Amino acid sequence: MTRSMARRLLAFLLLALVPLMSACQSQGRTYDFAVAPTQNTGMVPEEPAAAVQQTETEDTLDYDSYDPESEEGIGDDTGDGEVQTVDLSALLDMEQNATVYAEPTAEKVETSSYAGATPVLIDPIDKPTPSPVPPLTFPEYVVYDATKLGISFEAPPGWTVDDVEQSVYLITNPDLSVDYQATLQVSAYTVNSEYSQSELSKEVKNILTNLKGTFASFSPTNTATRSLLDKTGVYADFTGTYRSGVRVAGRVHAVCVSKKLYILEMTYPAEYKETYKDTVYKRFRHSVKITK
Repeated sequence: MTRSMARRLLAFLLLALVPLMSACQSQGRTYDFAVAPTQNTGMVPEEPAAAVQQTETEDTLDYDSYDPESEEGIGDDTGDGEVQTVDLSALLDMEQNATVYAEPTAEKVETSSYAGATPVLIDPIDKPTPSPVPPLTFPEYVVYDATKLGISFEAPPGWTVDDVEQSVYLITNPDLSVDYQATLQVSAYTVNSEYSQSELSKEVKNILTNLKGTFASFSPTNTATRSLLDKTGVYADFTGTYRSGVRVAGRVHAVCVSKKLYILEMTYPAEYKETYKDTVYKRFRHSVKITK
C-alpha cells in the first residue's frame, strides 16, 4: 500500500468515528446530576406551617350545656298579684337528658378470659341508679334583718346567722341529716357607678372562678339575666364535687342598685338543687328589700 492510500484510509476511519464519539458524550451527560433524575421534581419544597398561637383569655371556666335562662319567668309575678308557679321537673329532665346525650351511648362491658370472671362496668350508663332522696320541704319562712347591709329577706326559720363581717350576711341550714348544709350568703358593696349587664356578668364569672379552686371538679352554666330588687341582674348556676366526694350545687346572682352592688350566693346539696331553687331562692328573690 502506498503512503497516499494509507493517509486516505486513516482519514476515512477518523470521519467514521466522529458520530460514535458524539453519541457517547451525549449519553454521558445523563449522569451529570447532583441527585438522581427521579428525585429532581423541579418543585420548591413547602415551608413548614407556622404554629397557631392560642390567645389566652381571663375566662378559664368550662361551661356546661345547661342554659339557666330557660327558667326565666319561673316564680315571677303574673301581673295580677299572684306568683307564677311552674313544675321544675321538666327543666331537670332537660338538663339530665342533655348530659346523657353528651356522653358516649355505647353500652360496653369488659370481661376477663378467665372462667368465672365478674364483668366490669366501664360506661356510666351501666352504673346502678342512685336511690331517690327523701323529699325536702320548707313549710314556713321568717324575716332575717341584715342591718349592716341595709336589707331584709325571708328564709326558713332556725338557720344559723353569721353577720360578723361588715359587708357579708350568712345563714346556714343547721340540718345535719344531709351530707352538706345549705348556705345563703348576701354581700353588699358600694361602687363608683351603676354596673352594666356586662360588668355584672364579669362579677358573677369572677365568683365562679374563685369557687372552682375549692372543688375537685366544677361545672358552671353560662350567665343569664333575671330581676332582683326590681333591677335587671345577672346570675349563673354551678355544680361541683369536693375532694371528699360530696356533691353540691349553687347559684350566684348579682345586681346593682343606686351604686351598691348586691351579690347573692347560695350553695346546697346537689340532689336538692331544684328544691332549693324553687323554694328558698324564689322566696328570697321575692321578699328581699332595701331597708335603708
